[in-house]
Amino acid sequence: MDHVTAVNERSAERYLLGEMSTVEAEEFERHYFDCQECAMAVEECQIFASNARAVLAEAETERTREESRKPEKRSLLDSLRAWWRQPLLALPAVAAVLLAAFSVYQGTVVIPGLRDQLGAPRVLPAFQLLGASRGAASEITIPSGTPSFAVAADIPPDAKFPRYLCELLVSGRTVFRLTAVAPAEGQPITILIPAKDLKADQYELAIYGADSNGQQRDRVSTFAFALAYH
Repeated sequence: MDHVTAVNERSAERYLLGEMSTVEAEEFERHYFDCQECAMAVEECQIFASNARAVLAEAETERTREESRKPEKRSLLDSLRAWWRQPLLALPAVAAVLLAAFSVYQGTVVIPGLRDQLGAPRVLPAFQLLGASRGAASEITIPSGTPSFAVAADIPPDAKFPRYLCELLVSGRTVFRLTAVAPAEGQPITILIPAKDLKADQYELAIYGADSNGQQRDRVSTFAFALAYH
């Protein structure tokens, strides 16, 4: 999945609402781990949904207080309201309201902003990684608050796979995995790494060969680097 497709198909919205198939969700996850704009869109949408839930919860609390102050006898209107608020009816109604508000927010704020960013030049920190077999780990130092940085990892000349699986690890824990199409001969695999959730630590980038179906094969390279902020 490329970025233009993700924006045009409102993939961030559909992903958070659970409207994607398993295959589509996996493709979008692989994309937004490597795309700052889509990662920001997912985060903004999550914040929007959380705020909407908080507003609805507050409104429901206020309604409950008002109901407790009313006489026991219900009018026809109150009875209809109570029937509408039954769980089986309320959940679809709330979901519809959230979806409508979410779509408006995406269409008027998030998507136009992302489209503007597509054509805007940007400067990002970029680093060439050294293979673990060549000695000490690479040193990567970036300014605090940097949203992302790029790393370039060379593929051994004897590695001949149509695809590669790239796995970033810290203390044995996987940070992310993504699939990359084999680069042109002599060219590295370049990965854009979101930095907002990464702590200063020792990291390892493992690259495995993969067949045309994306199934993992042999490990072809390992790169170690120390991430620091200033």
